[in-house]
Amino acid sequence: MAELASFQIAMDFIEDAKMAESHERLGHLFHTAARKLGFNHYACVSCLAFDELPEDAVFLAHYPDDWTEYYLENKYDRIDRILQVSLGSSMPFNWDHAQVVQGRSTAQQRFFDEAEDAGIVYGVTVPIHVVGGYPGAVNIVGEYHQNDPAVEHALHLMSVYMHDRAVKLGKTRAGKRMIRQDLTPRELECLKWVSAGKTDWEISCVLSIAERTVHAHIENAKRKLGVHTRLQAVVKAFLSSGNYLK
Repeated sequence: MAELASFQIAMDFIEDAKMAESHERLGHLFHTAARKLGFNHYACVSCLAFDELPEDAVFLAHYPDDWTEYYLENKYDRIDRILQVSLGSSMPFNWDHAQVVQGRSTAQQRFFDEAEDAGIVYGVTVPIHVVGGYPGAVNIVGEYHQNDPAVEHALHLMSVYMHDRAVKLGKTRAGKRMIRQDLTPRELECLKWVSAGKTDWEISCVLSIAERTVHAHIENAKRKLGVHTRLQAVVKAFLSSGNYLK
């Protein structure tokens, strides 16, 4: 992709993101821009244990639901080589970088093989280190290898702004917290099993209720939490002041 075209996509994203008033809108804008650059998934996260995230952590993602649930179920954030490298680096890197490829443990190699089977083949990671804030990272992921310096520079610009804007939106939300409809005990129970990687059918067996009832509970929880995916519902429940899923 031409250098100027990549840069323009990044600048357009930044201008649009300035007007974003929610994490959902910010994530949509970033995903749209990333796809123009040849990448179809992203994650903008605080580099902390995902099942113990504090309320002011950042967690925005658009990954395949089945892979995300599998990742959480197996606690892969504990061995994720990408997260490990990002914690020790201040510069963006792609996943062909020697730091990522060399020195992988057997478990880490299995993790990459499983990710590739799920369509998570190649990515660019932008580490985020801000004084007074949690360490973070933005992963932009595609289904094939590409190494275009202009594209990587554009992703770097976008990612730094993305994380900064996400943090500011989180602070605004905390300062103007709205009363949210409480989740029912059954909705919380279903989300707990979703966080463990269970399907609707598996949850229905555990709870001895109909599969369609499980689905309805999860959809209701998503609506109440104002999110679009199961992963976002689980994470938002974890991040709530009530620590719902613990």
